[in-house]
Amino acid sequence: MRAVSYVERLEFDFPGSVFKNAFLFGDVDNDKSDELVVGNENGDVFIYKGNASKCWRRANDLGMVTAIGVGDIFNVGRNSLVVVNGEGWCYIFDFLTDTCSDGELPMKPTHVQRIPANTKVLLLHDVNSDGMIELVIGLTDRVVRTYQWINTKLVGLNKWEFANQIGTVAINDMANRTPSLLVAHPGGTFIRLKCKPLENSEEHDKEESRELLSKMSIDYHPLAYSHMRNPNVSTEILGNISQGMSHQDEHQGALYAVATLDGTLMMVRDEQILWSLQVDHQLFALSKLDITGDGREEVVACSWDGQTYIVNQEKQTVRFQFDQSVSAFTAGYYSLNSQAPSLPAFAYATFHNKIYLYYNVSLPRITLRTSSEFLEEKSKNGDDNFVKYLTETSKLSEMFSKILYQTQL
Repeated sequence: MRAVSYVERLEFDFPGSVFKNAFLFGDVDNDKSDELVVGNENGDVFIYKGNASKCWRRANDLGMVTAIGVGDIFNVGRNSLVVVNGEGWCYIFDFLTDTCSDGELPMKPTHVQRIPANTKVLLLHDVNSDGMIELVIGLTDRVVRTYQWINTKLVGLNKWEFANQIGTVAINDMANRTPSLLVAHPGGTFIRLKCKPLENSEEHDKEESRELLSKMSIDYHPLAYSHMRNPNVSTEILGNISQGMSHQDEHQGALYAVATLDGTLMMVRDEQILWSLQVDHQLFALSKLDITGDGREEVVACSWDGQTYIVNQEKQTVRFQFDQSVSAFTAGYYSLNSQAPSLPAFAYATFHNKIYLYYNVSLPRITLRTSSEFLEEKSKNGDDNFVKYLTETSKLSEMFSKILYQTQL
């Protein structure tokens, strides 16, 4: 397996322990530039923006922050920051003014609401095809709930209870392009939930204490459960992995990845395992990112010891070794300044009150090409310029030099 090295990075001081679902990239202030948002068990939430060494905004006294999300929770066409703590409080921060000023400024929530305690994972997405963004939370109590902003508060829509512990919750489109929820269960298994739209929101809003248990479809998928080395191992799931415009098939569902703590990574479509990869590290975090810039997203899996695997959709893999143990990992896009485009990035939260952000983690390709493969490809394409390089010694020397240093021919 080929190893890669990244050297462009930022280093931030961040005290306290970080839960893996309280660590993400997102455009919180709607300026078309992505920031890094992180929360800790002490109730602090920091937002890092640009290449400054200190945080851009911060909030304190929020309880034990266990999950964070960025999305259009108010359904008004702009992003907000949603923070949920383990005690059962949901804080929503809306950035309407003063988004360009620098400095470590405090944040105040625009909405605070009580929800069930013990949230471990948070998702913002239209899960019932009604055109509105819902808040999905997964609890350590083996419960998944969905909420929607109606009038002036979050209203409960759905509730599911499970027999086994929940790993993560992801959104994934089915063959008809309708969304479904994937709930990871131990042993590399998951449950697919298909939500129905709320039919009468006005009537439901009047009944504050009532939760709607709407009609739903629940499908259990064991996948490779019988072949797992440990059927009780915790599972992560990642949905809607983009295949690019040229590889999409409207008759098939979206790709999704399943990883287990014992080092198994699977690529799945329509409940059929396309391939499986076994590594010698405990995979605890999954992300997706277009590393090569071809429109097709790679799966990025991280282990507790910092070993990071970048796997494309053909199972071709490279690895990056971060030199410390990590408590949280995420991959996404980060903007060094408002004028420059967002760059693909990895972020690691360590156990030593540090955050390391590697930016510009692009690769020209996942696998290496030999000179023979390059020459064969050029000859098949009938490249006239290529023939000129073969017939002149000086040009041939120039061509091999460019191949070795990966410059454009």
